[in-house]
Amino acid sequence: MNKTKLTFIKFGVAFLAIALLVGKTYDIGIHRPPLKYAHIPTSTQEYVKDLRKNTKDQGITIKTKGPFDWDNNKDLGQKKEGKWHHEEDENFIVYYHHDKDALWQARAQDVLHHARENIDYLKDLFAVYFYAADMNGRRLSIYLPENEGVYASTIADLMEVPHVDSSGSLGITITEVGPLGCMTKGIVLNPKCFAVEPYEINGFVKVLQHEMCHYVFFSALDYSKDIKHYLWVSEGIAEYFCDRHNHMQVHGQDSIEFIENNCQLYHEFPHEKNAAYWAGESFFRFMEKNGKKDAVRQFIQDAFTHATDSLFILRKLPPQEVHQQWVQSLANNIEDNS
Repeated sequence: MNKTKLTFIKFGVAFLAIALLVGKTYDIGIHRPPLKYAHIPTSTQEYVKDLRKNTKDQGITIKTKGPFDWDNNKDLGQKKEGKWHHEEDENFIVYYHHDKDALWQARAQDVLHHARENIDYLKDLFAVYFYAADMNGRRLSIYLPENEGVYASTIADLMEVPHVDSSGSLGITITEVGPLGCMTKGIVLNPKCFAVEPYEINGFVKVLQHEMCHYVFFSALDYSKDIKHYLWVSEGIAEYFCDRHNHMQVHGQDSIEFIENNCQLYHEFPHEKNAAYWAGESFFRFMEKNGKKDAVRQFIQDAFTHATDSLFILRKLPPQEVHQQWVQSLANNIEDNS
């Protein structure tokens, strides 16, 4: 082969490689979601970072680029080495591992059924739900690891970290926020949820409702604005939605005094007693009692674009005064039930 012909071949190969690269780049570009949050305020970035630090219920991360992997074909559950199987419909994909009795497949089918049922209830509370069509075609991924070890490793893999401390966690919603939007990588349910009756406090139905509430709430936030919220807002709303503590509302004087002395609405509630969860739910029950369910719905919708402190200013409600009314309402409940 002479030098001239060899040179032409080399140029041809190089041209083909460049053409393929340009074609791939173009294909990625036209399928990439449009820019949604060109600027995310520092206060909002700090809010997201604090969420991840202060709760095992939220694996939320701020990205300077992306998120890119909206296609479910790139899910952790689609990787061959994970040996995940799945049940799916147009809005959900539930990942599980095969077992000889097909127990986890049956559980995946149950989860898929309840996930569908939750949609209408979530729309009623939030006045919005995010279908796959609203999330660049991405279906909500739900993972059902079969033991505690796989639970922890699945969370770590989705969060792209070496390991996590999953003790005390019943479920987690893993989310990425960046210029291209808010993408939920997946909900992971602790296998403990299936060791009790589905509708019990820690049963999978309640935990799934809680986590799907996080999915909608954090997908609905406008990250281009200052939307810093206290943990009692996001966790209280999720507990209110799944109705985990309603049957044991705050009745004891000790609980009421705890709320009176420690649960100011312009601060975080104490972490050591998980007050953001049960006391947060109690506050939204109080809102519902005083202003009907519409009051809770309006509070949530305002929270999509305003920080917690601003919500009280927006509604001309002094937080201290509202707090006193909340405490008094709890005290009245004791008197009514005595």
